[in-house]
Amino acid sequence: MAISKLPTKNVMVIALFGGGIIFFVLLSIFPNYITYSNIENEINVLKSQIEEQKILSPIFSDLSNKARFQYPENLPFPKKVKLSKNETSNISGIIQDIILLNDFELNSIITDVGGLMDGSGILKMSVEITGDFVNLRNLIIQLGTLPYLEHIENIQINSANDKQNILLKLWIAQEA
Repeated sequence: MAISKLPTKNVMVIALFGGGIIFFVLLSIFPNYITYSNIENEINVLKSQIEEQKILSPIFSDLSNKARFQYPENLPFPKKVKLSKNETSNISGIIQDIILLNDFELNSIITDVGGLMDGSGILKMSVEITGDFVNLRNLIIQLGTLPYLEHIENIQINSANDKQNILLKLWIAQEA
């Protein structure tokens, strides 16, 4: 009985061919499988986010409908005019009257002198007041009735005991 042996050359060819197949699988198919798994995980995450959005969508629609801003009909919107050079000296008094009318205490009014000289047409004022926060809305509405108020650049509120210190930066339109 003779057992036939494969020649070593054939064994080497089979080993190289098998190694090539394993090498091909490791270099081409396995990385694609890992990428496929990662993409499938991302798809599952996105599906859960879509389901969450479907649940939250009616709530969002309801809240955004309730939050739509509508301009109040009873607020004054005066036609904008520019403050004449003659009236520039009176603006501090006008603002002070509005402040006192709304139960605030005037700490200071600082006018940017550069705005008077540079011909920009904007007079910048910093107004520092102390008072109750509840009255601030009415103060701003009354400041809005001034036809030469361009806009309020900044409102800074600092609490001090039961009163608030409020700094308003106003832009007043003036003739150049």
